[in-house]
Amino acid sequence: MNYAIILAGGSGSRFWPLSRKQQPKQFLNLFSDQPMIDKTISRISRLIDKKNIYIATNKIYARKIGACLAKMKIPRSNAFFEPQARNTFAPIAVLTKKIYDADKDAVVLVLPSDHYIKDEDRCIQAYKKAVFAAQKGYIVTIGIIPAHPETGYGYIKVRSKGQRVAGTQAYMVEKFLEKPKIELARKFTRRKNYYWNAGMFIFKAQTLLEEIKRLLPADYKLLLKIKSAENISGAWKKFLATSIDYAIMERTKRSALIPAGFSWSDLGSWLALADLLPGDKVGNISRGNCIDIGSSNILAWSDKKLLTTLGLKDLIVVSTNDAVLVCAKDQSQDVKKLVETLKKRKLSKLL
Repeated sequence: MNYAIILAGGSGSRFWPLSRKQQPKQFLNLFSDQPMIDKTISRISRLIDKKNIYIATNKIYARKIGACLAKMKIPRSNAFFEPQARNTFAPIAVLTKKIYDADKDAVVLVLPSDHYIKDEDRCIQAYKKAVFAAQKGYIVTIGIIPAHPETGYGYIKVRSKGQRVAGTQAYMVEKFLEKPKIELARKFTRRKNYYWNAGMFIFKAQTLLEEIKRLLPADYKLLLKIKSAENISGAWKKFLATSIDYAIMERTKRSALIPAGFSWSDLGSWLALADLLPGDKVGNISRGNCIDIGSSNILAWSDKKLLTTLGLKDLIVVSTNDAVLVCAKDQSQDVKKLVETLKKRKLSKLL
């Protein structure tokens, strides 16, 4: 049977001041009247029964996740509240072991909760292809065909466009690459065997556990010690605090890639959001209570207060009830640096 693990513990700091510690990106309504996490659940429930959908999140979001699960008709016991943030490897490993204990033939889809996906029919088709490859014993990732040189994404190189995994639509992965500088990103975009890493992973539960046992034996022993939610705290702090990419995907010889075939964005910055929203004839995008005269290529976003702009160019302006962000579009990835500055200045009410 198929299962999903939806990762919903991130803080979304690059979407400050709209995204906050208590209201991160996955709980925001950015494209519709549904929060991003609800959209993700609705999408994957086309393929997976809701009783088989699990949510990994931070315990500070217990109330929001509880409300989400009730609304989406997912068992509350399917929520996994991490004792402390340990990146993505630990929650994926713990939930995969839980799923495997209940179903030895389980195939698991790991999905972020806060990504934008258009063409949902094509998305589901890609997931089905990935499930088929996973059943052959591969750990599969969904690769996005680069639309432009991008320094904010990691890349995945497949061995050759002609080397598919036997009997599937997947390519064997050669290596994962860190977020590149612009010159290298341009090079990757020109080549046909490089893809953006979308952070989606599909595998048989047994396959992932075998790789954890082989590559991370100490962490595998920790998994065996966890018998219930009550006894997880002691083991949890000993897990490797890293991503599934570093822990497994960059080291395994069993990784394969399915090209996405659908429009995707990780919404990693205000600029990424602006690229997806329709603008006027001079490129201005306005959301909320905004008035502009004479600006071009700006994103203006206001929660409630009137936001007025005059003669601006290539800027992002975001207004909330207690903070305003004014940012050059080409520096939108650095909004998280402002958040770090707020932390250092102990301005916790603004985080």
